[in-house]
Amino acid sequence: MTLIMAVMVLGVLTFSGVTLIYYADTNSRSARYSGSSEIAYGLAESGVNEIMAVLSAPQNNALAPGMLPSTTHTYSTGKVTWSGTLTQSFTGSSTWDVVSTGKVVNPSNANAMVSRTVRARIPVVPTYTQPLNNPAWNYIAARGTGSACDMTVSNSVVISSPLYVAGNLCLQNQAGISRGPLLVQGSLTMSQTQNYAGTQAVPLNEAHVRNGCKWQNNPSHNPCLQGAGSQGKDNVWATVIDNRPASVSFPVPSWDSWYLNASPGPYQPCLQSAGAVPSFDNDQGSIPTAARRNNSVVNVQDLTPNASYTCKTAGGQLSWNAATRVLTVYGVVFIDGSAKVNNGSVNTFVGEGAIYLSGTLLIKNSKLCAVVTGSGSGQTCTTSGWNPAQNNLVFVANGTGSGGAPQSQVPPGDGIQLVSSAAQGALYATNAIDIDTSSQFDGPLDGSTVSLGQSTSTTWPGFAFVPVGMPGNPAVYAQPQAPELYGG
Repeated sequence: MTLIMAVMVLGVLTFSGVTLIYYADTNSRSARYSGSSEIAYGLAESGVNEIMAVLSAPQNNALAPGMLPSTTHTYSTGKVTWSGTLTQSFTGSSTWDVVSTGKVVNPSNANAMVSRTVRARIPVVPTYTQPLNNPAWNYIAARGTGSACDMTVSNSVVISSPLYVAGNLCLQNQAGISRGPLLVQGSLTMSQTQNYAGTQAVPLNEAHVRNGCKWQNNPSHNPCLQGAGSQGKDNVWATVIDNRPASVSFPVPSWDSWYLNASPGPYQPCLQSAGAVPSFDNDQGSIPTAARRNNSVVNVQDLTPNASYTCKTAGGQLSWNAATRVLTVYGVVFIDGSAKVNNGSVNTFVGEGAIYLSGTLLIKNSKLCAVVTGSGSGQTCTTSGWNPAQNNLVFVANGTGSGGAPQSQVPPGDGIQLVSSAAQGALYATNAIDIDTSSQFDGPLDGSTVSLGQSTSTTWPGFAFVPVGMPGNPAVYAQPQAPELYGG
């Protein structure tokens, strides 16, 4: 009996020992697996962080559908694979649905992996404005150098706006400058007795002319000699006068970036459209490439035709209401060709936008205003009540009237021309900007040279915030928001 009981006790103890060993081993393996699972989840979370870094990078467009292809990164602890699918919406509620999977080696089976997956939704909001980065947009600016007169002001034009000339400035006929600051990196030549820069009664606040001044037949002086030209001086009057003009870096448009990313544009077609929308390109192909930026649109695109049209994308809008004569522009629009405003009407624009043109721009017999004053035939643009931080339109033109049709809608050498028109906003042309004798523009101008046919008697509101796409500012496309519906 004793022997039997001893055997039974021994058996129970053996079974208990085996069970304890089994459970200890199981718990150990479970703990190791749990640790590996946590590492895999951490890798999956790091994948979401990588996605946010990609979408937030300044050089990336968070609204580009191909921005998040399947991507795998390997680390010392394992690897992570992530990807995303963009759902675009013209209402501004575009989202990325992203998935990230982390994998580590199974501690109990070297041939197997422990994996964890995290899914999230990332809203993306288009960006329409940004702080002004380039002070050149505080001036009428002429970039050209190398000629005896890189900018010429003639007739009876009086410039009452800040003026920056990279080369030599010439005043002819009865032209004058009544308001500063005046910055000339070359020389100032005034060929007629009626020419002046400031007056004794109302001097310029600043006159900085690097290579000095010459008035009619008087000797040239450097620095400019303040006083009446009849007294052998330079007919320049200014509170501050010297030959040390500050250097201003001229803005450079990001032509290729906006060709690829403009919305609406060649690679961002309308998500919602109505009417005859202007053509953005006709040979862009399905694979984005800046090599297709080639002025391929063969007809001048009418921005203000007789019939209304609408084009809305995830990143912007170009719409025209023919009944109310309102042009709506949000974001950056790119037309690989030339455009015009020529409907003989007083039009207004709404939004914060930039229109890039591979070709030229003509505004003729029409007005394009941020704010309108008057009534009936007396309606015109006014700067009173205009807030550029909330309502501004920038045209950026790369073409020249010397480039053949349809660019030749403007004279040879011009990039932008206004004929019997008035407009507001900002203009940039790779070539010349031509404001003819019966036209008026309120806002900064930036051209290889600027031809002013009429006095600039208005002072535009200062630009503190400008539309994205403003030349000289970093390209900004859209902003990803914090991930939502996060889990895994």
